[in-house]
Amino acid sequence: MKHITSILALALFSAVLAGCATDGQEQKAAAAPAVSAADAGTEKNVEAALKAEPQLAGSNIDVKAKDGDVTLSGTVKNDWLKYLAETTAKKASGVKSVKNSIKVPE
Repeated sequence: MKHITSILALALFSAVLAGCATDGQEQKAAAAPAVSAADAGTEKNVEAALKAEPQLAGSNIDVKAKDGDVTLSGTVKNDWLKYLAETTAKKASGVKSVKNSIKVPE
């Protein structure tokens, strides 16, 4: 009887541990949403347009897209380059809108 109780307790404990591991994996997947193919394409288009603009060479600009809405972040040397980055991004294929969160050091 002791062996049966021990085996049942061990099986229950294993089931609980397996459930915890699955929950952790699901939470990680939910925390890091996948980028759609369309968003990835839009990001690449914007990055290529920014790279092709000679005045933005050496700038540190990050591009994120979600359903065609693009967010620019990072830093540039002055307000003109911030404006140029935004207008350049707006012309890229797949872009519906641009949120310019680029910083200019003081």
